[in-house]
Parts: sequence; structure tokens; C-alpha cells
Amino acid sequence: MNKNKKEKKPRTIKPIDPKMWERIQSLRLMDDDFMTIVFSGDNKLTEFLLRILLDRTDLTVKQSMTQKEKHNIFGRSVRLDILAVDTEGRQYNIEIQRADKGASEKRARYNLSMLDSHSLKKNDDFEALPETYIIFITENDIYKKGKPIYRVKQIIEIEGESPISFDNGVHTIYVNGAYNGEDAIGWLMHDFRESNADKMHYAEIADRVRFHKHETEEVSTVCRAFEEYGREKAEEAKAETRKEERTSFAKKLILKNKLPLEDIAEVANLPLEQVQQLAEQIKL
Repeated sequence: MNKNKKEKKPRTIKPIDPKMWERIQSLRLMDDDFMTIVFSGDNKLTEFLLRILLDRTDLTVKQSMTQKEKHNIFGRSVRLDILAVDTEGRQYNIEIQRADKGASEKRARYNLSMLDSHSLKKNDDFEALPETYIIFITENDIYKKGKPIYRVKQIIEIEGESPISFDNGVHTIYVNGAYNGEDAIGWLMHDFRESNADKMHYAEIADRVRFHKHETEEVSTVCRAFEEYGREKAEEAKAETRKEERTSFAKKLILKNKLPLEDIAEVANLPLEQVQQLAEQIKL
């Protein structure tokens, strides 16, 4: 036996609070925090999900990330539930929205704008923008038509003629999480609403849910993730408040018109570009 070789100590797992255990057992994939844990870094599971949602068998995911943040130095950043890229370079943003307001048309527009703004380098041609899918899985049937999928299509209206398609590579899709049909989407939405893995239709999803809910070490990981997520949300709220305060302060200084914009940016601790943009907005 090599005495110089240090023995690896077994990892100590903190006892799980019964209330936290009970809470974890009640979680569903319709709860976005839990969904991102289940799908985190799992290319195959994300691929399985997308193939059902888009009714395709030729899609292969090469990268899948959850809780991916896209930063905006001029305004609000976004944290995406799932961001995936396939082997053809197409990108997919999948969001869980339990509140109807969170799945507004303008939210889809903003998510797309943040993805696009991070997709091109300085001198890239606009044609290099990837084909992008913005997919909202909503807990309610927000369009109240009883359909499993609502696909947004862009058209060019021509007076006196039939409209023609406006194809800029953007696909916006709303998935009705309340749909109960006896088909692939209906079974998938059932599984997203179900907390008990044993009652799910798809083994691929049930196995991952079961793993995260019943393996002691994984349950501990879920507990830590929720604790960290809570701390991050609190910090984000504080940071957003501080940013709003600095922006408001900069606006007041701009209105007084007594300092150069460079000095205002330094005093307010904001990027000069943002202060310049604020000045333009105030002029308008």
C-alpha cells in the first residue's frame, strides 16, 4: 500500500430538513427553478424535449445551458431558463412561464433582442445571425383556444394581394401547458405538471426527475441550488435597485446641465455610453 497517497475522504452530506424534502417532492418541471436543475447541461434530455415540441427527429443538440444570463450594460439583463444550440448552429431559448404576464409578446421580443445582441461580433455580417427559436411553455392556455401549440408567423401585407412570408430566421412558439390531449405534446405537458415521476409518460424525463428527487446527494444539490438561487435573486434585486438609483442620479445631473457627460458618468458610476444614451433620450 502506498502510504504517501492520501485517501479520498467520503463527502459529508448535510442532513436534509424534512420540510425542504417535502417541498422538493412537490416540485414539478413547470416550476422553472426545478426544471433548470433537471435539464442543466443535459444535451440529450434537452434534445428529447425539443424534438417533441418541434415535432422533429433530425435535431441534435450540441450544447445546453440553464440559467444563462445575458448582460445589458444599458438596461435590464435577462436570465434564460434553457439556452441550447444544435449542430446546425440554430439556437433555442426555452422559458417556463407560470404567470400569463411573464409570457407577453414583448418579453419574447426582449429575449430575442438579447440573444441577437450577443450573436454577432463587431464586423460580422447580419446574415450571420443564427436561426433562433423562442419557446414559452405557459402554465395556462394564454390564448384560450384549446390548442397545444401557438406558432407566431411574420408576414408582409400587400394591398389587394395575398400576404407573403417575412422570414428573418425567428420562430416564436407558445406551448399550452394546460393541454391534456392524448398525443406527444399532451403527454409532455402532463409530465411537466406532474410531481410524481412514477406517474409520468416519458421514461427519459421521469428518470431524471426521480434521480434529482430521491438520490440523497442529488437532493442535497437541489437544496443548495435553491439556497444559492435565493441569495442570487436577493443580490440581483439589490444590484438592480442600486443601478436604478445611479441612473436616476445621472438624469438629474444631465437636466441641470452643469457637468460634462464624462464627469456625470464618473460621478454616477455608469458607463459613458449609457449616460450619452440617457442624454439623447432627455433631449427627445
